[in-house]
Amino acid sequence: MVKRNTGVKDDVRMQRKSGFTLVELLVVMVILSVLAVIVTSTFSSSIRRGRDSRRKEDLRALSGALEAYFNDKGQYPLGVSGKMAGCGTADAQVCEWGEEMRDSEETLYMVIIPEDPLGTQQYYYVSADGSTYAAYAKLENTLDQGAGADQDGYPGTDCSSGGTEIECTYGISSTDTTP
Repeated sequence: MVKRNTGVKDDVRMQRKSGFTLVELLVVMVILSVLAVIVTSTFSSSIRRGRDSRRKEDLRALSGALEAYFNDKGQYPLGVSGKMAGCGTADAQVCEWGEEMRDSEETLYMVIIPEDPLGTQQYYYVSADGSTYAAYAKLENTLDQGAGADQDGYPGTDCSSGGTEIECTYGISSTDTTP
């Protein structure tokens, strides 16, 4: 018969093999931290790209409403401080972002004039004489600056909703002009 040694030495050896060392735990924590940073940055980037896509679609929808307005009135709404003056009595009231676009004859052109998805920014509308228009937005993705905007955006177009000026970086316009 073989005699087994069940002394203290065997108990210590078993305790070492049954747990993780501090170094192993630190390595796992570092790996998990790196993965968390990668996932978070990818998610944030996706959110920004999604808001930029919405901005572009909002301006395309606004363009359709402005073309319908032009077909009915023979001119685009005039621009007043970055907003449209084509609503309400005599088509002279300023249309607010986030409200409906309805003229003096109660013709509804847009159920809701789109607003920028961020509360710190707004869209910007320009039409000096009603023969052309341009609408602008500030994109968050700096690599997607949009139709013709350079690094400085569109000079003179402020896409902030008040406070610090935010240069617009994306624009659309009537077919006979460029943003």
